[in-house]
Amino acid sequence: MPWRSLVRTSSALRVAPVLFVWLVMYSGNMTGWITDGYWPSVVSQSTFLLNFTAPAVAACGAWEALKVRRSAVPATAPARSSATIALSVLAPVLVLGAVSVLLAVALFVPQASGFPGWSVPVVLLLELLVVLAHAAAGYVLGLALPRLLAVPLVLVASFGWMAYPSTLDAFWVRQLNGRNLTECCALDQVPATRAVCAAAVAALGPIAAAWLWNALRAPLRLTAFLALAAATAAGAWIAEPLGFRAAQPRSASEQTCTEGTPQVCLWPEQRSAGADITDWATQAQQRLAAVGVTRLAPVEPLSDRPTHEEIQSLVALRSVPDHPPQCAAGRGARWPGARAVAPLAAWLELTAGVALQPVEARYGESPVRLARQVMALPAEEQHAWFQRNASTLTGCDAEPDLDPSHFHQAVSAQPGAAR
Repeated sequence: MPWRSLVRTSSALRVAPVLFVWLVMYSGNMTGWITDGYWPSVVSQSTFLLNFTAPAVAACGAWEALKVRRSAVPATAPARSSATIALSVLAPVLVLGAVSVLLAVALFVPQASGFPGWSVPVVLLLELLVVLAHAAAGYVLGLALPRLLAVPLVLVASFGWMAYPSTLDAFWVRQLNGRNLTECCALDQVPATRAVCAAAVAALGPIAAAWLWNALRAPLRLTAFLALAAATAAGAWIAEPLGFRAAQPRSASEQTCTEGTPQVCLWPEQRSAGADITDWATQAQQRLAAVGVTRLAPVEPLSDRPTHEEIQSLVALRSVPDHPPQCAAGRGARWPGARAVAPLAAWLELTAGVALQPVEARYGESPVRLARQVMALPAEEQHAWFQRNASTLTGCDAEPDLDPSHFHQAVSAQPGAAR
């Protein structure tokens, strides 16, 4: 059949406007999940739209298979292999899938900056492989299923495979459909090699199974199920160590760190704002140093253009642990220091210069009220209050003492305090 006629009669031409409009409309729901300025995050979030592209392509594949069944072409054209026939009728469908994948990425490109890294073509190739897998599976099911049910069953099955695994507690299943990359990426992450490989291997299963089913006759067609099972098992084995994660740490060699105090470490996407970030971090550190808080971890912001408030908060909270101690991990474990977390964080942020309203919104009125009472003490008494209560965050055997008056009385009672 001439290409012009093939395209004109293809179901892909009729589905394309609906699919493209839907992708454009739904993409607005995803922009908030993207790490602005970071290409791996942009391309990873675009995989969510496979939820709609893959079922559309699968349904089109099933529809084209029904047309082939009605025409009886395989029986009347022995000079053409079944694979050649399938590829010819699926070509417009595959073009639809490829254009949809590129459109999904293009919709998020305004949130990217700089040059794409290796992860962009890799994830795009994975998405195209997923599209091919759904088109091939849809085509074979269109040949095998009852004609009236083929298209709706394929549409529902494809959508279920793309959407349902994300609700399962069996985390490895989530990695196999290519859509779990939406769990990636913060600025310090890139798509996990295992996540990409697991989804790619799993996608090869339906492609191989479709080819075997289309090329062979019963009972050899049973090998198609073996190929599908083998690919799924291999993908599961690759994905199992990941859990639900789809990201791995970004190479630290891409990060540059200042020599001063505090040490500020920035990724390439943040360097245009590096001067402001360093100035804000230095100002916050000086405020904290005035009350004796000098042990600060390196400052590593995770947005491409962090605000003044974000840097102040980040500098402040670097002086306390960001997770409970190991002794608090067990069921029923008692951690007295938990009561000190909010007051300490509120005091640190307010001392670093964060405005009252956002701190109150994060920690509540009571911790902020206590933090302001502590700030009314002399610097050495504030430091004593901080040291005493911060020590309870690293163990489970010490009770916090949050009352500011206890520290004021203790300092006042020291010899020579009245002079």
